[in-house]
Amino acid sequence: MATRKPRTVNARRRTAYHESGHAVLSAAINDTPRHVSIKPNSDTLGRSGARMSARASSLVQVHLAGFAAEHVLTSRRPRQLDQEVGVALISRSDEELQKAFVGSEHRDGYRAVQEVLRMGVYQDDEAIKREVDRFYAVARESLSAVWPAVRAMAIALLEHEELDRDDVEKVLEPFALFPSVLGVQQAHGLLLGPKRPPA
Repeated sequence: MATRKPRTVNARRRTAYHESGHAVLSAAINDTPRHVSIKPNSDTLGRSGARMSARASSLVQVHLAGFAAEHVLTSRRPRQLDQEVGVALISRSDEELQKAFVGSEHRDGYRAVQEVLRMGVYQDDEAIKREVDRFYAVARESLSAVWPAVRAMAIALLEHEELDRDDVEKVLEPFALFPSVLGVQQAHGLLLGPKRPPA
């Protein structure tokens, strides 16, 4: 398969795809978000909120899905992912450093590391990074399998800036997320949490 040349995408569009990635993968393997926004505030350019009720193997992917969507969009792994994972690894063993990175616990990379740590005991930071990378690859493949849904959600966010749960469900209604994502998850030996396709 030919590698696509990385392309430059403006910050607003990249944020829309980032939040769309969280929303779409969460709807498929966790819970449909209560809200999704690309209106910037003092802390972030965008955010999405869903009840995080699934197993850790699903939640780590939901946390990584924003960066995974950016990667699919631009053909380039976002540097910020590695920075956030690095901060999480450094600060987990040093409380003073953790205080120096105020707010890092709310970042996607930090949260992904926390979910990986919930799944087991790892010998060293490299093993944790490998596990984060493994789940990142699965999240990216899952989003690629339902990319038209990711695109539709991003377009809706660019148009409206904020979507509530009903809006998200309306955008995603035409897309069969669960079968496509389930296929990817199973191919990687992962079982989904409590979410099931509608009867």
